[in-house]
Amino acid sequence: HYFIQSNLRGMDLSSLVLFLSHLVLANAVRLYEKESACAEVYNQLCPGGATNEFSVVGCLLREMQSTNPPDIPKDCQQELWNFKTKVLTEDVYANQMKKRCGDLVKTHCSGRTDSMVCMLDNRQSITADGSPEASGCRGFLTNIAALVFSDYHLVIGFLKACSADVKSLSCGVITDTSVDESVSSQAEVMSCLEGKMSEVSKECKAVLQVKEEQAADTFKLDKALFYACREDREVLCSDTPDDAGAVYDCLYRVKFDKRLSGKCRKEVVRRQLLLLDDYKIDYGLKVSCGDELVTHCLDSKTTHKLEEGFMRTVLLLNCLSEVDEEQNKNRVGVSDKCMQRVEKVKTMIMGDIELTPILGMTCHNDVQKKCADVSTQEEGAVINCLMNIQATEGALEPNCAKTLEEFVILVDPVSDVTLNHALMQNCGQYIDKYCAAEGDERGVMECLIDLEFEVEIKESCHLQLLSYKYFMSRSIKLDKPLMVACQADAHRLCENMMNEVMERKEQRPMGGVISCLYHHLFMEADMRVSDQCIPELKRTIIAQGESVNLSPSVVSACAEDLVRYCPGFHADKDDYGCLQSHMISDDKETLTPDCEKEMDYHAQLVAADVRNDYRLMRACKDVIHSSCYDHLKADEHGELLGCIVLQKPKLKGSCLKHVTDLQLISLHDFKFNKEFVDACNGAVQTHCKMDTYGVPIKKKQDVMYCLREQLQGDPSVESNPSKISQECKSQLRLEFLKQMKDLDLDPQLKKSCSAEFQGICRLDTFRDKLQVMECLRKNEEQLSPECKKKVFVREVQQAEDPGIDAYLQKTCSNAIKLYCSESEEGELMSCLEANLHKSGVSSACKSTLKARMRKEHSNYKLNNELRQACKEDVKSYCGSVLQDIKDGKIQDARGVVISCLKDNIDLISVECEQQITVILEQEVEDYELDPVLTKRCENDIERICGDQPNDKVEACLRDHITDITSEDCTKQVIRLITETHGDVHLDPVLMTACQRDISYLCGRMRPGRGNVIACLQGHDQQDKTSLSPTCSKM
Repeated sequence: HYFIQSNLRGMDLSSLVLFLSHLVLANAVRLYEKESACAEVYNQLCPGGATNEFSVVGCLLREMQSTNPPDIPKDCQQELWNFKTKVLTEDVYANQMKKRCGDLVKTHCSGRTDSMVCMLDNRQSITADGSPEASGCRGFLTNIAALVFSDYHLVIGFLKACSADVKSLSCGVITDTSVDESVSSQAEVMSCLEGKMSEVSKECKAVLQVKEEQAADTFKLDKALFYACREDREVLCSDTPDDAGAVYDCLYRVKFDKRLSGKCRKEVVRRQLLLLDDYKIDYGLKVSCGDELVTHCLDSKTTHKLEEGFMRTVLLLNCLSEVDEEQNKNRVGVSDKCMQRVEKVKTMIMGDIELTPILGMTCHNDVQKKCADVSTQEEGAVINCLMNIQATEGALEPNCAKTLEEFVILVDPVSDVTLNHALMQNCGQYIDKYCAAEGDERGVMECLIDLEFEVEIKESCHLQLLSYKYFMSRSIKLDKPLMVACQADAHRLCENMMNEVMERKEQRPMGGVISCLYHHLFMEADMRVSDQCIPELKRTIIAQGESVNLSPSVVSACAEDLVRYCPGFHADKDDYGCLQSHMISDDKETLTPDCEKEMDYHAQLVAADVRNDYRLMRACKDVIHSSCYDHLKADEHGELLGCIVLQKPKLKGSCLKHVTDLQLISLHDFKFNKEFVDACNGAVQTHCKMDTYGVPIKKKQDVMYCLREQLQGDPSVESNPSKISQECKSQLRLEFLKQMKDLDLDPQLKKSCSAEFQGICRLDTFRDKLQVMECLRKNEEQLSPECKKKVFVREVQQAEDPGIDAYLQKTCSNAIKLYCSESEEGELMSCLEANLHKSGVSSACKSTLKARMRKEHSNYKLNNELRQACKEDVKSYCGSVLQDIKDGKIQDARGVVISCLKDNIDLISVECEQQITVILEQEVEDYELDPVLTKRCENDIERICGDQPNDKVEACLRDHITDITSEDCTKQVIRLITETHGDVHLDPVLMTACQRDISYLCGRMRPGRGNVIACLQGHDQQDKTSLSPTCSKM
């Protein structure tokens, strides 16, 4: 009665045995008597004597569970076995249990004949009750359970269900009793079976799971773990209470503590593996989430999804997470306590590859080869290593990569950044500083990814984010914002793939749904993704733009190209850049059709908004924030890229490379330039869709030249309904100006002049890249034929529209502002020439103008107004000269066509004559503008007129014609005299002397062809006094 009245809660095993001694076996063998097989060993181990046999049992059991158990004789073990068996089978035990637990027996086990077994099965439910009666019953049942689980022979059904498994799996030998087996060896048998749970029979597995479920709250009931971890518990979990599964939780937390023994860690892993297949084995999960699991995740609609042997508990936890996400949709939410437990279990899984045996098995070779230097004793290190290797290199074996992707999708570490120890360790400082205010963990992940464009994060954190982005690209389910925004589109446009995702049967390559949505981004009408989906889809694709490996669609489409053109891996490898170089270069082999199509998709996305180019945005974040931040948030018209390009002269390193690459890609296909497409697509479709051979015109440069030819050669373009718009003209002019400013945008010229850029005009010798073209112009005679041809094409373009002459625009910007701001397109050069000697025209501008004028006087094609005015005259009067030039009969063709027009000035059209007159007047002011005179009179000029300024040299030669020794020079001076007689404006001295006379007497005479001089001579002959003396003398 003393023991019945006392509080049994917390009673140790020996006290329980003593209590039972007063209840059962009145005629039992006295274990402490001399006749007992246990008397001798008892007296050795438990000095002091015993008043009853159950003190013997208590002492011996305690000693047998010690760190160094004694050698107990078999006869004594047999007597102990008999005692424990009778205790559990006599009715007196059941009667006393009913007295101790009262109505709880009726509540949980009404009508059961095996009330002891039933109450043990329901022990944890009774424990959670919280009433005084439940507390007393709990202690009673816990100590009884300790007695039961000290011997697997007493676990109901074990021998029948598991004997064959013990033998087949080599987990020891089972006898009919425990006489031949120590307590620790029994625990080892259990541990062995549970360590091979995937191989044990269904019947044995059920018994083992029930046994571990019963041990969920008290670690002493898991004998294998108890024996292995007793000392570790005292060191690492000494303050942890024995109940409510607290010791298990503590051991889980310290699993990677270097002080934890290997044998304890092994048993901890075993138990964790068990709970991943049966959530009831985790006390906290069962108590915190049991009701929610029953309500939401264990009905007929969900249980069929629980696959045997592959983390059934995780599937249930994912079910809870999905339920929790539906709180705002009129569904019952999951308690915070439960979700906290879910987080703990998932963190445990992410921390140890041993908890996913199939992952460890399929990735064994990769772990050995690629993660050999990673410690398995560091939390999450091996799984993190595999994730990083796959994300950065894509180099895991196929089976390993597949299993790893399935594992990440299943565990879903994206939903909670705290699950990944490595991520928190490397990115924690940024989370605390920038992302702590986010509402949920997915918000934190988005914040971290966006942060890469804002601040400089350390490389170790960037590597973690890269890993996460890789796996997010493999499943839409891992990207919650994308899933929410695009789920309806995914079901509508990508139905089969989406069904596979929802049923966890997605085929490789993974990420098919995201790729499918991506391709529908460029389609029209009903086949296009919704406006709600587009922002999130673009955000996802931007993240994929960091590396080809992050884009399953590119990896799949370009697999052959990547192996062929971009093999190997190194830290600075840029697979996108490698593929793009083969897409845009005429010198390299082309991409396969599927790969080129996929790269075109990517280019179109970036063309629509440069913010979609992850690599450029990250590489250029400094210049964006310092110079272009106003365009960063809202860039509807492409101003951000324009702003970045304006900063190009100051750009360096990877930013300069990415900007240049983007510009080159836009040359590959005019569709890759949004502003150009917006302005000129109509004109392109009307005038430049096909070339003369019926081949589609694709390259932007070809389209630009086609439109330019349309504007120059077809007057109807200006008058018909499909004329080229002013907007397109302006954009076309802007594109040509960009090309003139940046050699990178003219790859054909760079290729043709590559030798010159390494020789006479070395690129690294010019701070201002605009000076490179000036160098080529000045050294025209030393250029290779191919380079000379490309330079001349540029000169013709700039002559036709000086507005795209970038160097002229730069050096003469002030003069243009002062005198030529209202000049029409194509008239700028004439305006500047007319104002050459006015104030405000800098010496640099004058130098540039003189250089351009020399070119104009050397080749009529470089004088736009002359070329247009004299087009027919050249054909009529100088055709033979053109043929001689073409046939190579004239080696130096500088100025010969213009010289021909001068010789035929009396025959050419009035319009052409006016342009030739302008040329003659300019040559009077600067003899060097006349290339023929300069060449043929070089020696005579130096000898006779070397001390004269340029505007006096022609007059000097005329005055000293008899002193000229060169026959060719004499002919040129005679031509000058003839020209002077043809137009008074060509004789500055005569013009100065007779200016008033011309105005008064010959003002109505048309200049040229000697008209003014003839007028003056006529008046002088009729009346010597009609002209002023000075004019009459001249």
